This record gives sequence, C-alpha cells and structure tokens, in this order.
Amino acid sequence: MNLEKKERIGGCCVCDLSDKKLQFKTVWILCHYAQQPPYNTMLRYHNWGKQLVRRGCNVVIVAASTVHNTDIDVVDQLGKAESVCDGVHYLYVKVPKYSGNGLKRVVNMLQYCVRLSKYSRYNPPPDAIIVCEAYLFPFAKKAFCNIPIITDIVDLWPLSIVEYAGVSRYNPIIRLLYILEKKAYLHSDALIFSMEGGADYLKDRKYGRKIDYRKVFHVNMGCDIEEFDANKKIKEELPWISGGFDIVYCGSIRKANNIQQICDAGKELEKRKINDVTIHIYGNGSELDDLIQYLKANEITNVKFYGRIEKAKIPYVLSNSKANILTYKQVPLMKYGGSQSKLFDYLASGRPIICNAMFGYNLITLYACGIITKNQTSKAFADAVEILYRMDQEELDAMGQSGRKVAESYDQPALVDKLCEAINYVVAT
Repeated sequence: MNLEKKERIGGCCVCDLSDKKLQFKTVWILCHYAQQPPYNTMLRYHNWGKQLVRRGCNVVIVAASTVHNTDIDVVDQLGKAESVCDGVHYLYVKVPKYSGNGLKRVVNMLQYCVRLSKYSRYNPPPDAIIVCEAYLFPFAKKAFCNIPIITDIVDLWPLSIVEYAGVSRYNPIIRLLYILEKKAYLHSDALIFSMEGGADYLKDRKYGRKIDYRKVFHVNMGCDIEEFDANKKIKEELPWISGGFDIVYCGSIRKANNIQQICDAGKELEKRKINDVTIHIYGNGSELDDLIQYLKANEITNVKFYGRIEKAKIPYVLSNSKANILTYKQVPLMKYGGSQSKLFDYLASGRPIICNAMFGYNLITLYACGIITKNQTSKAFADAVEILYRMDQEELDAMGQSGRKVAESYDQPALVDKLCEAINYVVAT
C-alpha cells in the first residue's frame, strides 16, 4: 500500500459482530511501541488489528521506527516507512535511536508525538482513534481535533515510574506526566484499562468524581490462542537436557522485574542441594549485562541467560518447561491489578506459574494455576520452587490445565468484542 496524502486507505462495509452492528469502518491506533511482528513482542494492538480486519474493518497503526530495548530501526530494515502485516497497515514515524531511559529516549518520544500531526491529512479520516497511554492524548487531539479518541492504558504512568524507579513525584517531568494523564482521563471520549482495577485507580484521583464511568472499559492483554498453538508446533532447540526441573522466565530484564531475586533464589536452591532445578531467563534490558556478571561473581550455576527471544519462539519454550515465572518488584499500584502479556502466554502454555508479587484481581490466585510467594525474598521464591518441585505430576498438570482454561477465556476474539463496544460507544456519542 502506498499511502499518500488525500489517498483513500481502502474501504469496507459495516459488519456484524455477535448480533451487534459495528458503527465504524476505519480505526487508527497511535502507539510508539506497536511495531509489527517480528520486530515487537508486545502485540496487543497487532492482535486487535488482525481481529478487526477479519471483521471487515480497516486498521492503521502508527508506530515509531525504533524498537524499544534494541538498536533496530524498522524503516531502515524495511527500506520504507509503511508496511502491511496480517492485513493491518503500518505507518512508521522516523525518529532517532536511543538506549536506556535518559534524555535521548525523551527526545525520541517527543519527536514521535510532534510528528503525528502530518498524518491528519490522510483520507478518509478514521472513525475513531486509539492512543496508547495518556501522554499521547493531547498530541492526538491537536492533530485529529474532530475525531473521537480512546485512550488505552496498559501502564499507570507516571505512578509506575515513581514506584518502580524511585523517581520523585515532584520531578518536573513526572509533574508534567501527571498533568497529561489528568487531561487524558477527563477529556478522552473513552478510556480502556488493561488492568481490571482501572476504575478503582480513577476513583482514587482527586478528579475522579468528574469522570463519567460509562466511558471506562476493561480489556485485558489476553492471548491469541490460535497463533500461540500454531507457534507451539515450531520446534526450537532447547538449551537444557530433558529430565530436569526446568523453569522459564520470558520478559524484560530491568529493575522493575526484580530478576536478581531469581538469581539469588537459584543460589538458595543450590544450598538446599536441589541440584536438578535450572532457571532459564529469556529477554533483554538494562540489567542483563550486570546480572550475567552477578552470576559469575556469586558462582550461581543453575540460572542461565539467553538474551532476546523472538515472539514466535516463546510458545514452544514455555510449553516445554515445568513452570514459568512472573516476577516484579512489589509496589502499591499493584492493588489495581496486573495486565502483563507474558502472563497470558504463561497461562496458554498449560504450565504452573510462580509469581512473586501480590496483584489485585489476581488470576493466578483466583483460578489456582500457580503459586504466589509469601514475600519478596529469594528464600520465599526458592520455597515456591521447591513446593512445585515436590508436587506429583498430576498436581502440576491440574494447575497448568486450569491456567490454560483461563487463557482461553481471554482469547483475542472475546477481547475484541469488548474493544468494539468501546469504539461503538465513542462513535455513537
């Protein structure tokens, strides 16, 4: 597709969904971090796009050219600033590369925001726009002033920055983010929260009484079961020998993920002479190199790092473990619930989950598909591993099967039904 100003971006007919008439034809999604697969592994918006396209809708995703936690620039890779993947049209905003969370990342984000305005001249205009995170709302509203905007919240910025990174809430950038958040929550035509306690969060704000809660929706991250099961058949050479008790973590390696605790738990298991447990860690992030050195310095031999893994390879790896790990630094905002995409991959794998954080609305506890550690110590984590290690295989299978049923109830078609309710709401208002 060659997108040019004043060029139509295809067309479609209004289609039926679960006996409910869709009131929209074209949806745009603006998200800095929503590059097409395989460049990105957080596929919330790609999955939404695929499902909407299947229902006869036209979907355009506008993303930054840079892929977070990598040195990849998608425009450089593709040789162009647009692409089509699974019927979803992608437009890439060329922005400078960055690493870490310093000034260069701020510049990268600002350039993406400012350059969104050039896309307002394309025809036909979308019936609705979805923006990822509150800070994007004012930029989108300025560029697309007459189009209803839905703000999708997958991370409670800036509260998560304050609590996970320890940044002062009086920091000028944090104060600005709080202002942008308030503006988005008050003036968006609808709000979608991936965490179940999103409405609770709003009610805890001083301005919460000013919000019309009819415009607040919950759409969790969920899992594309069809794609997960297809990818599960793609065999990947596993770096472990069958017969041991192999546990897997797939995700970011940052302070917020508390990966050092896993390393220390490995040391604790060695002290207990539990020698056939190995923890395998896939992912990239700012702490990866330091933690590899930490293993060497502390002679921890039962924890292994493998670096970034492609999304398509994750299902096979997870499905061949004995258990999978969900780990985060415990912070107060967790009372509003969690919505990690990795959680639903873990559930879909049919393996028990070890979680070290006490989330509100916790699916693991609610459906008995894993173990929550008693606290945030490495000893408590090792205790949880040992409990699973000493379980009968039938008990492990029962936990895994329960998790699989949960994943199936959060499959993408069901989640996109809820998304369509939100889009119908804003175009009808």
